[in-house]
Amino acid sequence: MLNLFALTDDPASRVVRFSLSQEVQSELTPFLQNQEMQFTNSIDQEIAFDGKYKPDSGQALVIANFDDIDGLSIVIRNPLSVAEVVASPEVFQIIKALFTGYIDQSGGVTILIQHFDKRKIISTNGLSIFHSANVYKKIEGIGLTIDSKLTAILKDGSLKFFSFHLLRQIFDMSEYYKEATDSDIDDFASLQLITADSLPNLISISDTWVRRKFSLIQQSQILENVPLNDIKAVAAEFNIPLATTTADGIEKIVLPGNKADLKTLLRFLDEDYYKSPLSKTQYITNSKRVA
Repeated sequence: MLNLFALTDDPASRVVRFSLSQEVQSELTPFLQNQEMQFTNSIDQEIAFDGKYKPDSGQALVIANFDDIDGLSIVIRNPLSVAEVVASPEVFQIIKALFTGYIDQSGGVTILIQHFDKRKIISTNGLSIFHSANVYKKIEGIGLTIDSKLTAILKDGSLKFFSFHLLRQIFDMSEYYKEATDSDIDDFASLQLITADSLPNLISISDTWVRRKFSLIQQSQILENVPLNDIKAVAAEFNIPLATTTADGIEKIVLPGNKADLKTLLRFLDEDYYKSPLSKTQYITNSKRVA
């Protein structure tokens, strides 16, 4: 039977364990095993992750020597050594991922990882009901919904995944991606929704931090997947300066010509800003400073 754990943002309780009834554990085990099978069967080709390559359908990215700094494999080997999760809205809000795993016949550990979306929290706020036996019944207490697909699988030190954007919301990936080169910055400035007044100036003000952000934003494909009107609306909500111009009938984001404003914009595009669903307080996620 598989156990269920959560990886959190709390340094004092990085990993916690869910206490499952035998009935839930019996249903959860084949549910997650099927997800592992679907994940594995959907891989046609494995590509070594370099922080730049964008996988096509059927291509999985792989980090061969992933540093299991949170000790997930240790947790799978010793599940009862992990403290049980405290069921509260505050604790559920700091969950980054759900995971489970097992020890295979060779003694190795396989870990199945799901990114946790805060919208999957079943809150005690309001009235939550579910359908059973032709009637709707009230849900007692706080809960969560377990997703129907995996984000990543960690096995024998090899981490396989399809979405870098989701993965970096779970793990610190800073040591695994490369800084953007001058050529990469030129490519970024040439994106359909981006323009820069001076490419030489943009390159000259791009320090290590900026170059890493360029790489991360490119990898996330947020500028390709999110409409500019949506980006502008969220920028306005967080009071992020975002200048645009129109060229050849296409509205584009203007990259600032000074480093401070450029960093503010890149931090925003890399989704480092966060609004607490409970307090509505705005944070910068790396430090949880009020924005």
